[in-house]
Parts: sequence; C-alpha cells; structure tokens
Amino acid sequence: MTFKEWLKTATKKDGSLLSKSSINHYLSGFETVSREMFNAKVINKKLEEMELYELDLAIAIILKNNNFTIKDEKGKRMYSNSLKRFRCYKYLNSDKGIQEEVEESSIINDTSLTAREKETIIKARRGQGIYRDKLLEKYNKTCIMTKVSLVQVLIASHIKPWVVCDNFEKVDVNNGLLLSATYDRLFDSGLISFDQKGRLKVSSLISKDNANKLKIKNGLNYDIKYNPDMWKYIEYHNDYIFVK
Repeated sequence: MTFKEWLKTATKKDGSLLSKSSINHYLSGFETVSREMFNAKVINKKLEEMELYELDLAIAIILKNNNFTIKDEKGKRMYSNSLKRFRCYKYLNSDKGIQEEVEESSIINDTSLTAREKETIIKARRGQGIYRDKLLEKYNKTCIMTKVSLVQVLIASHIKPWVVCDNFEKVDVNNGLLLSATYDRLFDSGLISFDQKGRLKVSSLISKDNANKLKIKNGLNYDIKYNPDMWKYIEYHNDYIFVK
C-alpha cells in the first residue's frame, strides 16, 4: 500500500474519509519535504525510500533544521503534519522484525560498549530484562490505560523511539510506559500521546466511533507516574511522533 492509498483509507473524527483535496494536501506536503531536504543534503536519501528506523532518524534531523522550521511555520505546520502522517503510515506498514534486527546490529557493532552493556541495551529494545522489570515495578504490573494486570500482554514501551535515543535513554525507565499491546501500537504509531499531567491526546486519524470502542478520548487522565525527568521524552513524542 502506498502513502496515497493509505491516506485514502484514513478517516476524520466523524468517521468520514479524507477529501481529495486533503489527501493531495498531505501528499504534496510530504513530497516537498522529501525533495527539498534531499536536495539540500540534510538527508542522504528521499524519505519514501527509507525504512522506518531511517525515517525516525531523518525526522529527528529535519524537525530541527532551521530552514524547515521557518517553512513549516509559514505553512501553518502543514509540512510537519504531513511528515508525521507519513511516519504513522510507515510504522503501520513496516516489518518490525527487520527494523529490530538492524537496530540491534548497530549496538552489537558498537565497540565503545562492553558485552554486558550491549546485552542490557538490546534487551531494553525488546522490552525485556532490567528495563522491563523496572517498568513493571513502577506501574505495579498494570497497564496504564486498561488496568490489565496480565503481565504476558504488557509491553515496556519506549516514549522516545529507541533508534533515536542515546545509550542512556535506551535503558532509562523515565523513557518508558507500561501498556497492553493494542495501546502500545497506538502510542508507537503516534495515534495517541500524553501530556505531562497524564492527559490523553487522541489523533484526528481515530474516528469518534473507534475512539468509543477503544474507550479513549481527549483529556482522559491516566496515572503515568510523571516526574520531571520524563518530560523530555514526552515532549519528543508530542513534537516528533504524535499525529494531531
């Protein structure tokens, strides 16, 4: 499925499909970003040619680029919104196994790390080991959103994507939430997010009907056990991942 085909399946809050003009709006915005950032050598390949792990790294660079920021502000966030929609599309249509393999090999080949450090970081990527244990303890072995306490379905989810974290951030418990599988996927794809008070943000890509079925809505408050060290991660997710 291409990005354009995916946009044709996207819905608005009322459940209706995006208009043709809206689809062209997001598509042209994304294509403009890809072309201009590639031509300016900000990225070394066009965005549509990237795997998800490459795209996350590229987004981290692009959204901090001064020329892009100026253009995006003039365009009333059209370009960043288009970029995040493409990221959501890519996440939902990517082979996670391939991404994990590439990301883990980068750690294995990092000569600055000891074998034990490599094992700890890779287990954190898989939501295992000490990282998972700390999140299970922090959240009392309970999903933040559903209160499900079946540990077999609880996922130690990174707030800031693993691939764009430094080695400390990869294993930092402040960069994690404990979520059951459905809500982990919604969060990782940028369809939901939180503010520092634990208030839920729901993407416009989720219709009211589906939001009701998921029992979610904007402003619902959840105990994410917030502390100030979590803010940089939550801010990153809101600015770089969440699709408004």
